[in-house]
Amino acid sequence: MGIPVDMGGDDLIVNNIVLGASAPGLATTSSGVSMIPRYETITDNQNQVAAASYAVSHTIYVNDNTGSTFKVAGVTATFGTASSSGTLQVEVATGTQATGSGTNQLTGTVSLAGTANTPVNGTVIASPTTITSGSRVNLIFAGTVTSLANASVNVALQRIS
Repeated sequence: MGIPVDMGGDDLIVNNIVLGASAPGLATTSSGVSMIPRYETITDNQNQVAAASYAVSHTIYVNDNTGSTFKVAGVTATFGTASSSGTLQVEVATGTQATGSGTNQLTGTVSLAGTANTPVNGTVIASPTTITSGSRVNLIFAGTVTSLANASVNVALQRIS
């Protein structure tokens, strides 16, 4: 069990979950405790022997119509076999924007040509795009990903309302 952190007012954070009546988008448990997760992690696994054939740009998350909004808070990639010059970018697309036409959420691309089995972190832009209802989070692959194998990409989203 984590150490409770008093955030003032009616909110309390335990294990990265806000407890309290004043937090937005609350769900109430049967015991009457209100909870809202602060972060959501989306994992996209390319765990095929030859991940290269699956490393094409695609959507990994669509924000539903629950009214919650998010922003990209972190990106980590790892792979069993590196590509020769592959890169990864994370974007937020809104409305009917095509994959590859959204707003990049990293200051630069993540190299998929590094050391195998070593997590590589992306650097999120200073003002990440708000992911509202209907917006999508896309992975954008570029370069040569021919040798890429056993890849996994984790994108952490932070709830902002």
